[in-house]
Amino acid sequence: MFFHILIFLYSIVFLFIVEFATTDFANGMFSSLLEKGLWVEVLIFVALFGYFFQVARSVSRRISMTPLPMLFVISTIGLLYFAQSGKQQQTLIAICTIGYYFIHLALYRMRVYQKDQTAHGLISAGSIATIFLFYSTAYGIYLNFDIPLAIFMLVMMLATTIISFQYFWIINRDKKNVLNYSLVLGLVMAEIVWVLNFWPFGYLTTGAITLIFYYVFWDLVQCHFLNELSKKRVVTNLVFFGVLVALVLSSTQWLPVV
Repeated sequence: MFFHILIFLYSIVFLFIVEFATTDFANGMFSSLLEKGLWVEVLIFVALFGYFFQVARSVSRRISMTPLPMLFVISTIGLLYFAQSGKQQQTLIAICTIGYYFIHLALYRMRVYQKDQTAHGLISAGSIATIFLFYSTAYGIYLNFDIPLAIFMLVMMLATTIISFQYFWIINRDKKNVLNYSLVLGLVMAEIVWVLNFWPFGYLTTGAITLIFYYVFWDLVQCHFLNELSKKRVVTNLVFFGVLVALVLSSTQWLPVV
C-alpha cells in the first residue's frame, strides 16, 4: 500500500503552507506583524508547530515517532529562506512534499505492522533526507547570522542524536545501547562540524559533506545492530566516502577566505 488518502491530504496542506510561505504576500504580512512585536511571529510558529506535531502523532499514534517528521518540516521551511531563486524554491517544495508524504506513510505502516521492511526502508531514507535538510539549514543560519560555534555544535549534536536514536530504536529494541551509540554519533558529528567550520564552502556544500560523514558512520552502526558489520563493509564505506567527497569538492565553488 503506497497510497493513503488522509496522509495525502495532510501532504497537500503541507504543500499549501510552504507555498504560501514563499509568496510576496506572506513576506509582507510577516514584516508588518514583526513591526507589532516578535510575539506575533512566535505565536504563528507555535501554532504551526502544534499542527504538524498533531499530524505526526495522529499518524504514528506514538509521540516517540514525531521527531523525524517535525525536524523534516522545520528544516524544509528553514531551507526555503536560503533558496536563491523561485525555481530552487519550487524544486525544494516539490521534493519535500513527496518526502513528507512517504515519511508519514512509513509511520502509518509501522503503526499497523512494526516489522514492515518497506516502512523501515522509507524511515531510513527519510532520516538521511532530514539530516541533510537540517544540516544545510543549520549551516545557512550559522553562516548568515552571528551564532556562536558552541551553540551551533550543540544543536547539530542534539539533532543528530535524536534522528539516529529514532531510527536505530526501530531496528534494535535495546534502548540503552541504542541511546549510547546515538550519543556517540552525535558527539562525533559535533567534532566534524567544528573541523568543517574552517572550510571555505557555502551551506549546501558543507551540509552535503557533513551528510556524507554522517552516512558512513550511520551505516556502520546500522550494520552493527543488524549483525552485518564486516571488514569488507568498512572498506566499501571508506571508498564510498572518498569518492563522494572528491565529487562534491571538485564541483563546488570555493569561497574566498577573509
